[in-house]
Amino acid sequence: MENRLEIGRLLRAKHISDAWYRGLNVIWNHGQIITDERGSQIREFIDLMVVIEDPYTARIPEDTAWNEERLEEYAKQLISGENALDFEYTYGERLRNWKGEVDQIEYVIEKLKKNKTSRRATAVTWIPGVDTKADEVPCMILDDFKLREDQVHLTALFRSHDFGGAYPANLYGLSKLLEYVAERLGVKPGKITTVSISAHIYAHDWDQVENIVKGVR
Repeated sequence: MENRLEIGRLLRAKHISDAWYRGLNVIWNHGQIITDERGSQIREFIDLMVVIEDPYTARIPEDTAWNEERLEEYAKQLISGENALDFEYTYGERLRNWKGEVDQIEYVIEKLKKNKTSRRATAVTWIPGVDTKADEVPCMILDDFKLREDQVHLTALFRSHDFGGAYPANLYGLSKLLEYVAERLGVKPGKITTVSISAHIYAHDWDQVENIVKGVR
C-alpha cells in the first residue's frame, strides 16, 4: 500500500553519514512513489530539512559508492569555479565565476567581513535568463552563510535532491566550501543545514537503499 502524502520533516544529525542514513530511512518509509518529468520512477519525500551538527567527522558513509578521491575532485570543482569538461553548468562556475565576472563566494566573504551579522551573505545558482530555457538546470539553488558567535554556518536549498546517489558528495563538497569560507573569515566552520524540497531515491537505487534501511550489509 502506497504511503499517504506527508510534507515536512526535521532531522538533527550528528554528522554527514548520520544525515544520509536517517534521510534515506525517512524517504524509504514515508515517501511516495511518483514518475518524474523525465519518466524516471522515484520515491520522494517533500521538504526534508537536515541539520548536521558536525560536518567534519564521519564525512563519507560506509555504504556510498563515492570514495575520497572522487569526493575531493567534486569539492575542488565546487570551490574553484572551473568547468574544464565544459558541462552545461557546474555549481562552482555559477557560484565563483559567472561569465568571468561574478564571484558570489568572494561577495559572501567580503559581506561578512564588513558586517558579522549580515543576512545578505547569500549565493544563488539559478539564473532566470538561462535556466527557464534550459533542459539541464541546477538542483542546488541557494547557499546562505550566517556568522554567529565566531562560527559560520551554511544552509543549502535544493529544489531537487538525489538523496540516494548525490547527497554524500553534495555534503562533502559543501563541508569543504564552508571550511574555505570560515578560513577566509578567521572563524570556525559550524553547522550545515540542507533543505531538500524534493528529497528522492531513484528506482535503480531501491534495492541498495532497502538493504541499507533494513540493516542488511
